[in-house]
Amino acid sequence: MKKNMVHILATTGISLLLLSVVALSFHASCIYVETVFQAFGVNITTYLGIMCMKKMELKSIFTETVLEITLIVCELFVFGRLFHWFTSLPFVLLVCMGVVIYVISLFLNLLQMKQEAKEINLLIKNRRKNQDEHR
Repeated sequence: MKKNMVHILATTGISLLLLSVVALSFHASCIYVETVFQAFGVNITTYLGIMCMKKMELKSIFTETVLEITLIVCELFVFGRLFHWFTSLPFVLLVCMGVVIYVISLFLNLLQMKQEAKEINLLIKNRRKNQDEHR
């Protein structure tokens, strides 16, 4: 649960940073506080949706990726309409932001898995070393 919350908060942070960069490029002067909570809600929904898709254990990584991006696009459309985001951002730009955030999240997950694999391998190595010493 803790790991999931960290992922959601990290994705929300990435979303807000990217939104700030886009807003600056449009010469915007502020982001409303409610936008922070809206982004947090969208990221919770997206993360839960992706977790449900992972439970389906699709055989093709391509299919899984396409479904995850489709989920993100659909959520951005629904939440964009609900929160009136399209008055300040075009839908295509919002989708591009969603895909960029998705790619960054995938990259961060890969880095985390690599670190976890290193830790597991170190534990295995230490265990083997201890077993060899006791023989």
